[in-house]
Amino acid sequence: MTKTKISNADLTAIFYERIARSPDCPLGIQLAIIPVEPSGWTARMNTGQRSRHPLCAKRFDMVLKQLRATYDLARD
Repeated sequence: MTKTKISNADLTAIFYERIARSPDCPLGIQLAIIPVEPSGWTARMNTGQRSRHPLCAKRFDMVLKQLRATYDLARD
């Protein structure tokens, strides 16, 4: 299966949209999309928020896995 190329900004927006659907995640979760080799990209959630909201962190990890299977970060 080919992955869809997507910009960092669009990927961030999709990530926030999926996280917002979870009642366990408060508004204002801080995340960063980071290009890495060889997998293409990863996302990181603020460490303090991860420890304060463990159910949100679990949801974050699930969304990360889903999006990494679907999207590839476009190189600018």
